[in-house]
Amino acid sequence: MSNESTIDKLRTFIINQKNANIEVNLYHECEDATQYFQKNKIGVELDTYKEVILQEETGLELGGMNKESFLLIYPMKEKNLLRDGNITLIGPEIKFIKQKSIDFGLLLLISLKDQSSQELKQLNSFTFISSSIEGFSIRSVPRRFWSRISTKVLKKGFSFQLLANAILYLYRTKFTDILEAMEIILINSYPDIIENFLIVSSELTLKLKENWLKKLDDWKKRIDCDYEWGCEICPYQVECYEIKKVMVARNRKEEI
Repeated sequence: MSNESTIDKLRTFIINQKNANIEVNLYHECEDATQYFQKNKIGVELDTYKEVILQEETGLELGGMNKESFLLIYPMKEKNLLRDGNITLIGPEIKFIKQKSIDFGLLLLISLKDQSSQELKQLNSFTFISSSIEGFSIRSVPRRFWSRISTKVLKKGFSFQLLANAILYLYRTKFTDILEAMEIILINSYPDIIENFLIVSSELTLKLKENWLKKLDDWKKRIDCDYEWGCEICPYQVECYEIKKVMVARNRKEEI
């Protein structure tokens, strides 16, 4: 299935939610990010806000163990398929949410100049986002999204629009050499819509899994590994890692 077909399905899904009278907010990336964050009096800067938000400091929790949640970051090369800077929010804005914990999903569509760049590996690490937004922290949960927003920044007017603008700004700052276009889709408060969205976007997930399996297979061939299990559960993971370090060092030496 082509990326064009998959992206078209996502756009049709969004239109269907609007037709079903589900709240859908459409934003666009602010022109001057620095001024925007200063106006809202919420700090956004790379690796500047490495804070842990305790339960008693939490104003709103997104996702988590008992909620429907997902984080999907999909890199692609077709810039023309993306509406650069567009932000789509399915569900209410934060100021209209009364609960302390909600279902939440986040999809980042990213067009890249160089699909072979070493920086590509860092795209999926959301740690730098967690440590770069005041009053926002991400908790590590496999295959789920779980974050906390502090009461302090909620009182300042922290919103999903601001969160999306912060993510756009931080990605453009960190990956300025390879990022061409970026679009964000957020879903909150509707677990059934999140479930349906995951079905529609499953083609993206499958492609990411196929890419990961190909890289795993290539790596196994390089080190002559014939085990069927994945690296994350392999009992020889440490030994394999040491071999990898030696091979990387050797490749660097050959390049000199």
